[in-house]
Amino acid sequence: MPKDDATGLSRVLILGGPGSGKTTLARALGSRLPMPHHELDRVAYDPPDGKPDAPFWQWARVPDGVRQERAIALAASGRWVADGLYAGWTAPLRDAADIIIWLDLPPRVTTWRVIKRAVAHRWRGGRDWDIRSVLRVARGTRSYSTRPAATVKQLRERDSANGAHTLEAFLRPATHRVARCRNARQVRQTLAELLSLALEI
Repeated sequence: MPKDDATGLSRVLILGGPGSGKTTLARALGSRLPMPHHELDRVAYDPPDGKPDAPFWQWARVPDGVRQERAIALAASGRWVADGLYAGWTAPLRDAADIIIWLDLPPRVTTWRVIKRAVAHRWRGGRDWDIRSVLRVARGTRSYSTRPAATVKQLRERDSANGAHTLEAFLRPATHRVARCRNARQVRQTLAELLSLALEI
């Protein structure tokens, strides 16, 4: 945990690659603190008209400017915990967050989690994951840690430009508020410390 923890804990940003456990951690924090949880995928993409429950692979990428407007509105909304893999347009959330948790787990862990999650989702009758989606995300998970740092233009054009090197540069202005977790033990420890901190406030 950063040494200069915020005096309050009302805005938490969780960032990391596919399969790093972002949403699981965000839901745990959101339910226990409590505070509203926002998946940034749902900010960055819109469902087809009239089909809010459509599989996510049918959702459309919204323009970068719209994403920034939504991020600004969310950052100013008071209490929240948000999770995603996005750098660039999420700067308002980075700047507003009391604490930023970077889930930087190894590819062997995240790739296995993606595959396991997809299989479980399909087994329960879900429609978000088809074979193409699983293969695409699994490949992206393996390359996430080695992908070159992206330019602003690349981030605006494609979400696959996001990666660990890009995220590291993006978080540099907020280093004093970043808790970087490289394994599951550190994630559990950070969760425990955050919950303990919240009880003291």
